[in-house]
Formats: sequence, C-alpha cells, structure tokens
Amino acid sequence: MTLEFNATLRDKGLGNDDKKKILLEVPVSELKGKVEELTSFANKTVTIQVIPQYYSYSIPFDKSTNAPTQEYIVNNDGTIELIKQEQTQLEVDGNGNIDIENRPFEVTKEIVDEFIRAAKSLEFPGEINPRDVLIRSEEGESFTEIAESYEMSELAVVNELEKAREYYAPYAAAWDKKRNEVIFQDKQAQNDDSGESGNDSEEIEDKTSKSSGEDQNVLEGEIDTNNEADEIGEESNDGDDDLPY
Repeated sequence: MTLEFNATLRDKGLGNDDKKKILLEVPVSELKGKVEELTSFANKTVTIQVIPQYYSYSIPFDKSTNAPTQEYIVNNDGTIELIKQEQTQLEVDGNGNIDIENRPFEVTKEIVDEFIRAAKSLEFPGEINPRDVLIRSEEGESFTEIAESYEMSELAVVNELEKAREYYAPYAAAWDKKRNEVIFQDKQAQNDDSGESGNDSEEIEDKTSKSSGEDQNVLEGEIDTNNEADEIGEESNDGDDDLPY
C-alpha cells in the first residue's frame, strides 16, 4: 500500500544528533479518503520520496540591454533548440566580471509532465523514455512494474524521470506560451511513412523495369517479323524470275 499527496515541507530543526524532525503541511483536500491509511503507518518505518511541484531554471540576461543572452525555443513542428546570442559589447565591472546576471524562473511539474507526454518526437538523453514512464504510470501501471521493464530499480527510474523534468523544464515553459501552435511529429509515423514511400518507389521502379522489358520484347518481335517478311519477299522475287511473263 502506498500513499501520494502534495505537501509543504517544513524544517522543524528538532531532534538529537542522530535524528531530525521535519513537518509536512498537507491541505485537507489532499488527505480526503487517505487519513485512515496514513494512520496505519504511524510508528512504522516508511520510505518517502520528495518530488518538487516546481522546477527552477535560470536564463542569463545582459543587464546593459535587459535582454536574454540565450533562449529556449520550441518550434511549431515540435523541434527544440537552445539559441545563444553572440555578445559583441559586454561591459565589465570593477572586479572584472561581465555584466551578465542569471535570472531565476519556475515552471510547474504539471506543465512539464504535459510537455513530456505531448512531445512525441523528442528523445531524452538518459536511461529511460520519460514519456513512456509517465503514460504507463497514468494508465495505472506501478513504478515497480515499469522499473522491471527497464531492468532498473524503482528509485533509479524515479531519479531518471526527475532528470528529464529538470532537463525539459525551460522548454516546457516556452511551449506553454504557444502550445496551441505546436504540432509534434510522431517519429514512428515518420519512419513508417518513409518506409512506405521507399516501397512505393521500389514498386514503381519494378513496374518500369517490367514495362521496359516488355516493350523491348515487342520491338524485338516486330524486328523478327519484319525480317521474316523480307525473306519471304526475296524468295517470292526469286521465283518470279522463272515465270514466262
């Protein structure tokens, strides 16, 4: 039996050298129907996974122009790219530091997960397919079963999923601003279409080869027929020389 709910983690700072008490503040709505199960865990050792509800990332800004020096872009075809602006005029302060500041931004876990589920064409450079993990989990499959299919521990899968969320967080924020304009292409469908096109080309080429061969046979047949006609004509002419008229 497992429980999942959203909570705010408070550091109480109480306890001895070996243990420390922490406080979880949970909205009443989150515990609806779960109080009895939660009570059954009292005075028992449990494993707690702390997963953030917000993901932070930073974007460098040129303070002299108040413009970002790099942008996370999600194109309308679903491809993503990181564009870095070339810095030609950089001011340097008295300590020799370039006049650039990293400004923090946040995006919710919900938006990041929506982006990952929608992004059919993107490949995460990690050990799992985060889209596959999220969809299977949403359909009711346990993380234990999912981890077994990846031949990994459950904790390893969770950690990889967190890496994917952190990696895609800035792209998810950019996508959220124009999500209705973006159409992700399904790579599998693209490969299938390419395969069909290839087969069609092969069929056309095969048919063309057959047609060429048949045409060649017809031409050869006509040539043979013409030759036979010429030979018959010659024989007829030879016979005419012997006639009395």
